[in-house]
Amino acid sequence: MKSISIYAVTRNQNIEQLQKLERQLSGREYFLKMRTWELESMKSLVRELEAHMEEVYTLRFFYSFQIPRLGKEFDLLQIKDEQIVNIELKSGVVSDETIRKQLIQNRYYLSVLGRPIYSYTYISSQSRLVRLTNHDHIADADWQQLCELLQNSGEDYRGEIEELFQAEMYLISPLTEPVKFLQKEYFLTSQQRDIKRQILKKIRLERNGYYHFSGLPGTGKTLLLYDIAMKLSERHKVCMIHCGEAGKKWEILHERLRRIDFLSDSQLKTNSNFEKYSAVLVDEAHLLSLENLEMLLKNVEKPVIFSSDAEDMISPKEMDRSCMQKIEHLPGIQTFRLTNRIRTNAELSSFIQNMMHLPVGKNQKGYPHIEVVFANDVSEAENLLRAYQKQGYQYSDTAEQKPVESLVVLLNARYDYDEEGYLRTKTQTEKKMSDVRRLFHHLNQAKENLALVILGNEEVYARLLN
Repeated sequence: MKSISIYAVTRNQNIEQLQKLERQLSGREYFLKMRTWELESMKSLVRELEAHMEEVYTLRFFYSFQIPRLGKEFDLLQIKDEQIVNIELKSGVVSDETIRKQLIQNRYYLSVLGRPIYSYTYISSQSRLVRLTNHDHIADADWQQLCELLQNSGEDYRGEIEELFQAEMYLISPLTEPVKFLQKEYFLTSQQRDIKRQILKKIRLERNGYYHFSGLPGTGKTLLLYDIAMKLSERHKVCMIHCGEAGKKWEILHERLRRIDFLSDSQLKTNSNFEKYSAVLVDEAHLLSLENLEMLLKNVEKPVIFSSDAEDMISPKEMDRSCMQKIEHLPGIQTFRLTNRIRTNAELSSFIQNMMHLPVGKNQKGYPHIEVVFANDVSEAENLLRAYQKQGYQYSDTAEQKPVESLVVLLNARYDYDEEGYLRTKTQTEKKMSDVRRLFHHLNQAKENLALVILGNEEVYARLLN
């Protein structure tokens, strides 16, 4: 999406023509549903600017831009080499605190560009212009000062604005980036905020109940769970249960968050006293054993919030679903599905899901950021892996849960596809997590590029090439 002239789109014309004009100027892939009140506010803004400066028609803004996959929207952005000016439009009366929170949040998202940010809100019904000060206060603003900023020398950014903002920049993991989490250097997506609001509202009213949210890797489930834990622990003590192999990742959080007690699922057999907690939260509940789940449910009479990965595309034969089925059918459970994929791009996400369970019919979609190559023997496989590593790809034969820009993975002959199109392993082990499940979670650590080296497995190679 490109910047447009707000002078051009505020000339009198019918709304249908205006929407066509906006799409033509911005290069947007769809027709923007333009709201009458916002258009009137923008017309009023242009009139005010014309009263204080000449050549308003030369100003260019990105209009109604939304960061992909985050749901974060900006009304007007002027992006130059040396600065960013953000103007939010309001038609009716809005409290200063509401304005302040929005502008602070906007500034956080814009800060990734590393340029000075000037934040304004214009309330057309009051003809009022306000700004966010360096001390995070709201103050009445001077029109002349805004006009001088807008006319500052420096080239307008002429490229596609989506190229400046990558959604994964805003997703942090409390486990791998505890300092950022503790300093609250993050914001939840609109979907995460809505789920949090619904859960906390019901807990406040009922003081009990079961809650479960799931989603693919990269949808920010752990961040949401920790954010809810932080909110609940403001007044009461809560318990966070980690399933799987979190190891020592949460030690820093354990030391700093005094109102949150951390347990691993293996400690549930020796810790049955949950009376001191106002709530219990379970991370990666899909790794919880049925025995530990039943023990937890037996001993906890307070709200329990489960977070789990969605693994719908993995063969049911590759995992024990008894625990998740019990969670999904708990009495009165409130369930949510996170759908906004943040960390992994849509191309990689689509390929990985189709790789786990082959789609019916021919898939016409291309995958320019994915490569699949074949090795006849171990020596060839090692050469191919080294070649990818020289290109900057990360290689590890363990499913380390750490996002990387480019990932290369080796698949050997133990993988195949069953009659239903599910990826399977020929030899099942007694591990807590099957090799296919480990592979699925490992692949989802790739953020931009993925390479698969197939060792001596012609069937899987042919399927993936297709």
